Amino acid sequence: MKKLLSCCVAFSLALLACSDDSSPSAENNVASPSAENNHAPGATGNVNLQMASKCLDDGLGGFLKKTVSAELDKAYLTQDEEGNYQILVPELDDYCDIMAHFKSKRSGDTLEIWFDLDDAAVTNCMCVKDHLFDIMSDDADAKYFKYSGDVFEVTSEPAPERPEIEEPTIPDAPEFSESDPHQTTTDVIGKCKQSEEDETLVSGKYIFEDSWSDFSKRDSSGEKITPFAITHSDGDDFVLVFEASFDCNQKVEKVNVYPSNDTLYAKTETSVIESVKLEPNEGCGCMTRAAFKLKNEGAYAEAKYMVFDNHMEYVYTIAEGTEK
Repeated sequence: MKKLLSCCVAFSLALLACSDDSSPSAENNVASPSAENNHAPGATGNVNLQMASKCLDDGLGGFLKKTVSAELDKAYLTQDEEGNYQILVPELDDYCDIMAHFKSKRSGDTLEIWFDLDDAAVTNCMCVKDHLFDIMSDDADAKYFKYSGDVFEVTSEPAPERPEIEEPTIPDAPEFSESDPHQTTTDVIGKCKQSEEDETLVSGKYIFEDSWSDFSKRDSSGEKITPFAITHSDGDDFVLVFEASFDCNQKVEKVNVYPSNDTLYAKTETSVIESVKLEPNEGCGCMTRAAFKLKNEGAYAEAKYMVFDNHMEYVYTIAEGTEK
């Protein structure tokens, strides 16, 4: 998703990193990712990571090159139009999208970049993408680059180029007035951390009924991902459960749902969770399950698609959940 997916941000990319302070060698060219070991002490600065390409492998793993070799793969030292230094690492197998706070550490000739998975929002899917890291000028003389447990040799050779990818045009969501037919529900779960009060809601009964793999599917080409909003019936009501992203201090209080043709447009009203304190100038977000209850009637029961919070770049296909 772009907010998984675009509302969550400029999703950066990253695997779980193993860290140590030693200089690289052929023997440590490949390491197994580990959620427990993606911490590194002594950060020297914050890092931005850009999505430098779309998925290159169409989900088929065709570009994967993480094989044991006597030579290290290359990371390319580049500069942008303003002269800022960057490191380009081509064709990394990684999460399709992620929002995270990346940090860097310099140890001798090695520059390491990592993030804390516990504080990140990552997608379920993975694919091969080019990664472009912004680095400090003081680190431009590093000979080795470490990321996601792998070590690369930094080179000033011309970086490989890929043709520019034209971003698709995203249509505007339709406008609705309060006088248009709609349902309003406060039986909503829409925030980063679940609470005991969620268990008292009808939505809370079904939010964990389905497996994570039930919420999206790739097409036969492996490139296009269809996101699902899963429905569960509850008497005269039904609950829509889906994946969505939220700011850490955001809570959805109410959802107004407007039917149009075969699509439900869910417009949210949110509040700020005062107990969640964010650092100045720091963003924070999550990708998690959300849910809301509706009356099982008319256009609402017959809808085939759902748009949440006007994010037209990510249209959910409505599908029935597994009854247990």
